[in-house]
Amino acid sequence: MQRNVKRVVYVTTSFPRAGVAKLGVNLVTLRPPNSWHLDFIGEEDDEEGEYRLTRLAARKTRLDMRFSERYKGRNAPTKADDLKHTEEIWGKYTAALERDYARTVKRN
Repeated sequence: MQRNVKRVVYVTTSFPRAGVAKLGVNLVTLRPPNSWHLDFIGEEDDEEGEYRLTRLAARKTRLDMRFSERYKGRNAPTKADDLKHTEEIWGKYTAALERDYARTVKRN
């Protein structure tokens, strides 16, 4: 991983099909204080993402995300399968973020 005040670059490995490792590079452009941009270049697909935090009230923030994905081969998942996978992944991320936040609140 490489990180500075403007950008984070890291490589990911996934095993999407038949246990075959697929590499991807994530380029995250930081836009403090409330947004960042993702460019993902992978073996099977490329993706762009926009993230924005919006303060709604004291102790309440909304995260808006927008993604665009381009598959490179004929084996692209259906829209339904892609949505199911996205919901599974973000369900795990959301649970982890909520646990982390709960630990922070307990300490204060």
